[in-house]
Amino acid sequence: MKFRGAFTRIVMVSSMVDFSNATTHPLQRPIQIKNDSGRKTEVYWVDPGGEMVLQSVGVMTSGNMLTLNSYVNHTFIIKEAPDESGTCNAGTKYSSPSLAPCKTTFFTVDDRDDLGKEGYFEFHTSIVKQYDNTLPCSSVIHILEDMKVEVKENSNEALETTNSITTTCQMKVRPMITTSSGINPNDAIDAFVSCAQPLVANEIEEVNRKIKEQASLRTDLAGEWEDYTCADFNLPTTTPNKMSSWNYRGKEHVVGVLLDRDRAKIHYVKNFITPDECAAIEAAAAPHLHDATVADGSGGSEIVKSRKALQAGVRVPWDKEEEDNPIAAVSRRLYTYINDATGYGIQEAGQEDLMSIQYSGRGLDDLEPDRYMPHCDGQCDGLKFQTAGRVATMVMYCEIPLKGGATNFRNVGVHVVPEAGTAAFFSYLGSDGQTDDRLTEHSCCPVLEGNKKIAVQWLRLGVDAENPWSSFNTLNVKIGSEEV
Repeated sequence: MKFRGAFTRIVMVSSMVDFSNATTHPLQRPIQIKNDSGRKTEVYWVDPGGEMVLQSVGVMTSGNMLTLNSYVNHTFIIKEAPDESGTCNAGTKYSSPSLAPCKTTFFTVDDRDDLGKEGYFEFHTSIVKQYDNTLPCSSVIHILEDMKVEVKENSNEALETTNSITTTCQMKVRPMITTSSGINPNDAIDAFVSCAQPLVANEIEEVNRKIKEQASLRTDLAGEWEDYTCADFNLPTTTPNKMSSWNYRGKEHVVGVLLDRDRAKIHYVKNFITPDECAAIEAAAAPHLHDATVADGSGGSEIVKSRKALQAGVRVPWDKEEEDNPIAAVSRRLYTYINDATGYGIQEAGQEDLMSIQYSGRGLDDLEPDRYMPHCDGQCDGLKFQTAGRVATMVMYCEIPLKGGATNFRNVGVHVVPEAGTAAFFSYLGSDGQTDDRLTEHSCCPVLEGNKKIAVQWLRLGVDAENPWSSFNTLNVKIGSEEV
């Protein structure tokens, strides 16, 4: 396989996708590219127009790994990055830098198990085979010395590590077990365990180190991803992991699952709120609209530049639910959905008011547009949940802007474009009582043209009629029980 023509334009795109959030599209393939070449490299995706799109954040130093979601027939070019002199002379036989070419290779993602032969711009690699429209495993592409490429499945790497440990310990323990040694079987088992434990511990420590590096990289990339996606008004909502439906009182609602973790979930639900329900919420909020506030870190709230919008709380008239009150009707719907999606068993007593939030667009040249910078709605530090804190959010889109206003979850690469009547749901508490570690951190992109009107319900665990949300400060400490 060869490429035609010259590549004249390079577009910088930062890519970092979590495998657990990979879609089940029949042509999608999660891959990892690891630089074992001893050289600095750059990884480019060749788009359908023949342009080279940089996937690595700058150069990949030796030992680094890049994680991507790719598709069958996607081609990636791996280029050796030049040194400060602009050449690739280091460690070569060439005495003149101008004679030391920067090496280049490429691979193409496909469905086959066979590997093609290496070659200068002629390397072809099979990534992963598809079974029953699932993603059975991910692949690791190793960039070796001389820019050769080797593909390994993650499961194979795990098996290799396991075999290495067991073989090492077998060789150590086997001489102890002879017909004449008379060793107790339990002693042999203990010896094997004593050998294996430190080796396994070292492997786990190395895995944890890599996880921390990946998490740090994800955070570093998030800001760039945020700016890029907010600036692209044509960017669609992220493709869901899976599609399902939710039946509420005989009506089916289409659900897109964008993230599905025990501690962090993100869904969208189509046709969730009606125009009449939106109108009722906006009418109730209108006399009370004021500048939006955020928690100030000391138990109170404040107005800050990072959040620019109008808001007003709307009391849910539960006493009129049997009268088909529109605000009570949509509130019951959202409580039912959140409990179905999470199993939290949240009751309405003691919960926060429904919040009407309005953003206004004042033109593309507005230097301080209405927006809400990245934040978490509740605790998102990965630690034990603090009673009475928020655990889930439902954002219902009533009026959508002409440009801007998307909801971004920058740490997981999820982008939700507002659609009138649709709701975005996300939760941030796991079944183990630990909170999400910033995966549900989100923002409202700047609203530049038109208006964005949403109704938001934040839901808490540990509140009730006797201990309502208002009896706790913004640090989830019961008012009156603070240390003096």
